[in-house]
Amino acid sequence: MRRSTLTAFAAALSLAAVAGAQSPHTLSPELADPGTPVLIPRTGGGGSNVFGEGVVADWQGNVYFGEQLSSNKTMQLKAGQDTAKFWRQAADNPSGMWLDPQNRIVICQQHAIVRVKAGAAFDNQTDTLYKATGQDFNDVTGDSKGNLFFTNYMGSTVFFRNAATGETKTVFTNISRPNGIEWDEERKRLYLHEFLIDTVAVYDVGADYSLSNRRFFAGVDACDGITLDERGDVYSVSYTTGVVHAFDPDGKPLGEISITGQQMTNIGFGGADFKTLYMITVRGLYKLPMKVKGYKSGLPTISIAKPTHYRDGMTDILGPVFRLDGRRFVPLTGLGRFPLDQQYLIRQTGR
Repeated sequence: MRRSTLTAFAAALSLAAVAGAQSPHTLSPELADPGTPVLIPRTGGGGSNVFGEGVVADWQGNVYFGEQLSSNKTMQLKAGQDTAKFWRQAADNPSGMWLDPQNRIVICQQHAIVRVKAGAAFDNQTDTLYKATGQDFNDVTGDSKGNLFFTNYMGSTVFFRNAATGETKTVFTNISRPNGIEWDEERKRLYLHEFLIDTVAVYDVGADYSLSNRRFFAGVDACDGITLDERGDVYSVSYTTGVVHAFDPDGKPLGEISITGQQMTNIGFGGADFKTLYMITVRGLYKLPMKVKGYKSGLPTISIAKPTHYRDGMTDILGPVFRLDGRRFVPLTGLGRFPLDQQYLIRQTGR
């Protein structure tokens, strides 16, 4: 749900100040043990009605989420701690977030897509990746190369940003209020929430990042935020009912998590082991322990892949083939090292 539609929900927001009822979830036992969501205390944020939005975790499992309305803040919940604290004075109503391959948080603000470095303290540096007046940017997702898809809710548009060129182009127009968006890179799928028609749609992602073969995946009332787990299961938020609907990659229902009486906006995994599901509502952040990790959570992985050799064009000697965060990569010919844009990731792993 976006800021431009907040006025119509003013009465609902006042009711949401009352603590939402917390019912036991009905998730499949393979996803979570029995339990109920727990509200996380916070300090330094706005009041009880902050219209929380956006949930993302960095490589260490620290969780970040936004507060809209008069607050305009980004909050942080450090891994292993129980209270969320003020982290960044944001601007322009922060909404959906995504962590890029270099541990930077990409944030949808109402009129701009910005990027900040994750960390214990905000370093006061904000990069603007795309900006346009009259837009209403809502949610963002990306791949292991840093390419982005993001939505423009009121503009009914989906955009793609190429990380290599920095160019942004329109992918779709006339979508029924595009909201949450999530990219399953391994399955070459893009999930898109079409808010006005209560539809979770799925597209095929081509090698050129084109989207095709739109099809119905699931029906979710007023579908808002979305996230994936390590198995490819889909977690879809219903804004109006305050319910998370879980599905396997084939669309089979896997149960629900309900915070009755509150509007829920977004969702994401985090925590020290990345096995905690965080749900943001108009009142604040809730958590639920899980048995599964979030999709591509934590530090990017580097491992040897089969076949394990490449032929060096300068020495004619066979060398190793590596896999970086799920994709095959051959070191620069003749130099025996990764290109500059990947060395940061390698240093972080100690490999």
